[in-house]
Amino acid sequence: MKILYRYLYKKLTVYLLVIVPSFTFVAILAELVELLRKAKNLDYQAIALYVLYQTPEKVYYILPVSVVVAFFLLARDLINSREIYPILLNGISLKRLGLAVFVFPVFVSIVQLVNLELVMPEAKRKAESIYGFLKKKPKTEPLIAYNSWVTIDKNTFMYFSFLDLRTKKGKGIVILRHSGDFSPVLRIEGKQFFIGEQIKIKNGKVITINSETQISLKKFSEYIFPEKIDIENFKKLIKVKKPVSIRQLYRSAVIAEKFGYPASYYWSKMYSKIATVVAPVILAFTFYPLLWNRKKTSIVVMAVLLLAYWYSTAFLTSIAQSNVIPYYGIFSVDVIYLLLGVIMFRKLRFSEL
Repeated sequence: MKILYRYLYKKLTVYLLVIVPSFTFVAILAELVELLRKAKNLDYQAIALYVLYQTPEKVYYILPVSVVVAFFLLARDLINSREIYPILLNGISLKRLGLAVFVFPVFVSIVQLVNLELVMPEAKRKAESIYGFLKKKPKTEPLIAYNSWVTIDKNTFMYFSFLDLRTKKGKGIVILRHSGDFSPVLRIEGKQFFIGEQIKIKNGKVITINSETQISLKKFSEYIFPEKIDIENFKKLIKVKKPVSIRQLYRSAVIAEKFGYPASYYWSKMYSKIATVVAPVILAFTFYPLLWNRKKTSIVVMAVLLLAYWYSTAFLTSIAQSNVIPYYGIFSVDVIYLLLGVIMFRKLRFSEL
């Protein structure tokens, strides 16, 4: 029994190792043609690096479809080589066979998660940087920054909990200034702030330290920090990662909600990412019963269901961003496909037996 399952896992792995690079090459090639058509810097080393850094994202979206194709090829191979008959005649039903091989898409989903959380964030950041260089476009700014330290000058440092980079308004600011021997001389805290030519701070306190025995504290409703701030250069100092992984999107959503900033974009993207991670398992379970139907119409049905899955998920993600539906409504497509898979799985039988 274990020998049979290892044999099937091996075949699925071989199919996947052929399908994924093929689909990825086509996807990269299509994007590369568009990039070369619009690129203003034809730096071939940068182009090669761009392709390399784009690969994890392409694989992330290609893997779910590749699993379905791998299962389809496995079923066709077993049928055409007539290997399915000794399997069935030895008392191994298609249902039992399916439950065994479903370990494979679970493994693929784990690969999806590792790719999304550990590989894609850094790869996508580098790809976007190279893309801007090739097209001579300025770097796109994130919507929000949070929990960051910024050096204003060699003796002055600023920390903020939250900053909206479009309105230049933020919450939770601390400014520290020290003397040449690193002795603290000034600490300013405020609940709200605005960055313009200077930093306007509201509802806070100023702690001035002249010596160990001379410390003064003064509360204020509004305070102007007398330091000229170039907002464009200031933005360059803020190290913000554009949220890509589930953890980053969750953190951004929680921070945004905490400070009253619209978080629907981050929540909808996070649930969409989770849906794509589990997509190999959902699609494999749904399509498995259709693989053993030798009617030609089954291929058309699978193609329609596959397209409907991706377009429906994308549509629900877009309307979830506008708060038309709850964020978890994105999973309604997965629930429908799972129910469909359960119904077909219960009626599963090989059409020739």
